[in-house]
Amino acid sequence: MESKNLKLFSLIAAFTAFLLLSTVHAKTVRYELVIENKKVNITGKEVDFSLTVNGGIPAPTLEFTEGDDAEITVHNKLSDEEVSLHWHGILLPPEEDGVAYVNTPPIFPGKSHTFKFRLRQSGTYWYHSHTMVQEQKGVYGGLIIHPKKPTVKADKEAVLVLSDWSDEDADQIIKNLRKDGDYYLYKKNSIRSIVGAAKAGELKTYFKNEWDRMGGMDLSDVGYDAFLINGKKNLQLIEAHPGETIRLRIINAAASSYFYVSLAGLPMKVISADGLDIAPIHTNEILMGMAETYDVLFTVPEHKNYELRATVQDVTGYASAWIGMGEKVHAKDKPLPDLYAPMDHSAHSGHGEHGKVDHPAHGEHANHNDHSNHGTHQNHQTAKTEEYHAHHGHAAHAAAPKVQSADVETLTVDEFKSPAPTTLPKGKVVDLKLVLGGDMERYVWHINGKAIHEDRNIIINENDVVRFTFVNDTMMHHPMHLHGHFFRVLNKHGEYSPLKHTVDVPPMGTRTIEFYANEPGQWMLHCHNLYHMKTGMARVVKYMTYKPSPKMAVWDKQDPHLHDHWYQAGSLQAATNIVEAKYRLTQTWNELTFKAEARKDEEWDGSGDLFYHRWFNNYLNLIVGASAVHHDYRAELGVGYLLPMLLESKLLVDSKGKLRIDLEKRFQWTSTLFTEAEYIWRQDEELGNEYSVNLMYGKNWHWAAGLRYTGESIGVGFQYQF
Repeated sequence: MESKNLKLFSLIAAFTAFLLLSTVHAKTVRYELVIENKKVNITGKEVDFSLTVNGGIPAPTLEFTEGDDAEITVHNKLSDEEVSLHWHGILLPPEEDGVAYVNTPPIFPGKSHTFKFRLRQSGTYWYHSHTMVQEQKGVYGGLIIHPKKPTVKADKEAVLVLSDWSDEDADQIIKNLRKDGDYYLYKKNSIRSIVGAAKAGELKTYFKNEWDRMGGMDLSDVGYDAFLINGKKNLQLIEAHPGETIRLRIINAAASSYFYVSLAGLPMKVISADGLDIAPIHTNEILMGMAETYDVLFTVPEHKNYELRATVQDVTGYASAWIGMGEKVHAKDKPLPDLYAPMDHSAHSGHGEHGKVDHPAHGEHANHNDHSNHGTHQNHQTAKTEEYHAHHGHAAHAAAPKVQSADVETLTVDEFKSPAPTTLPKGKVVDLKLVLGGDMERYVWHINGKAIHEDRNIIINENDVVRFTFVNDTMMHHPMHLHGHFFRVLNKHGEYSPLKHTVDVPPMGTRTIEFYANEPGQWMLHCHNLYHMKTGMARVVKYMTYKPSPKMAVWDKQDPHLHDHWYQAGSLQAATNIVEAKYRLTQTWNELTFKAEARKDEEWDGSGDLFYHRWFNNYLNLIVGASAVHHDYRAELGVGYLLPMLLESKLLVDSKGKLRIDLEKRFQWTSTLFTEAEYIWRQDEELGNEYSVNLMYGKNWHWAAGLRYTGESIGVGFQYQF
């Protein structure tokens, strides 16, 4: 008995000593971050809405070593706005994740908050605000965690933080998008038109899209004024000599821009994605979604200066960083996207028939999503990487090294392969289908037909294998990010499918991810397009057994994600024969519209409508309201429906039992010339029918001028939208 007790005591003592030694050897790395409002001038125009961290944009890059204890104090120096910071891709306790009201308290004006967590991983990550649209205003920066033992041989390394910049306040950007999802098309010179389609030989495609009630592929919502690398449009990143190997840590910190990243027309060797190593692969360019990170190894071939270029996906601009010295070697220009090209949906999913994959079996002893085993991953990846270097003869200082040809032209997650198996342990498998949807016209975004304020939580159980199948029903890319976890992206590599924290779900495509539920808490799951998230495309993944602290439980009930905000839009039209005013208030599914007009036929006469619309989907809405024609006032009840050819229709019955049909259609003849046609048929002959057709010229969204015909007269005038 005494022998057993002695053994037990020895085991306890040894374990206690191990814990003490671990604590003693852990290094605390401290940072102080000050968020304040400062004027900046990035494009030649000074703006006063920008938010800086320690005086700059982007925020400073934070560097740690795996195993360090991070202690980061955030000071809010704003006068009237709370702030937050989220540590993107970092595995940590939920209360340190930094999403205000979900798992961390907000940091109020004049207050500070200290985050403390141990770093149990290595790689390239970043951090950013998760409050309102502060990320777009400048609150973002790199976060690098070096491994305890080097896994990659490089002579130098550099961090590249990609971002998008607007001289317009981001608070106004989201208001503009809610006025009209196509608000920024004029600024980007990307308006599709009938004449443009005819010149491109794609009239059939143009009208097929209209018949299908689609406007075509949407590559970006916002018209930006600049694209940046480390806060600059153009910079000398690092000097390097022939034979030197540079590790480039590339972070897409943009609010709503995908980037094509290329390097002077040379193949890039990609070794890591989202902080974790992948089997090295050579590519001519990388399509980077928002919030993704990639590590690239570049061995300088000659005594020249090589351009790394990040071109925004809609090719409205780019940023450049130069590597080396001497004669400049430019990256290749990206061709402008074809606005009228037929949309081949099958080319986007990369998973075969409508994105289907064969799910690999769950290995009993392969818990590679248990993040306590990240060190094992890194050791295995190190061996693979070193073996690859040795095989290809990439010596650190070889003169004029041989440039290897690309394995793929454009790298996406379809090609990623993990160096080690990533199959999950056996357990209950929970399959959830998440349909990513939205209405570009009204600019609302949702999951499974509901915005986050309608359906906030996805409840999961600890130790389940959770599988999300993202089905993208829209014509935009959606980079989906899950906080607090890495997940497997199931692709053609089966048990070697890669681990990521953010995955691109392409237009009309499908992606399937899965993770082992071993990080109890409540964690955001959302599209990392800032404006999609803020208008509804988000959820909170909550473990069934997780209970937030009493303090956090209070904040949880005040979560701003539960608010459905109102947005407004309107227009004024004045011509010699008609004056018209329209005004609209919208939420996700609720809409109030007001229209009043006065026409001059033989004499001036007025009419108007006040309607409430309850939307059920992108096409159908219920209408309740009242109308006035010739001083005749009636209640109205009916439905609105978007017909093929993007024909807006209303079928109403009034309080006297009379029917009314409204039809509206816009014809975009050229990028600046358009027609709006309206027709109202009334069963009551005393009220009569109305129609009007205009022909307007406008070079921006707000102003247009031209002719308006009402059936009785033709007039000249203008319109203003606000």
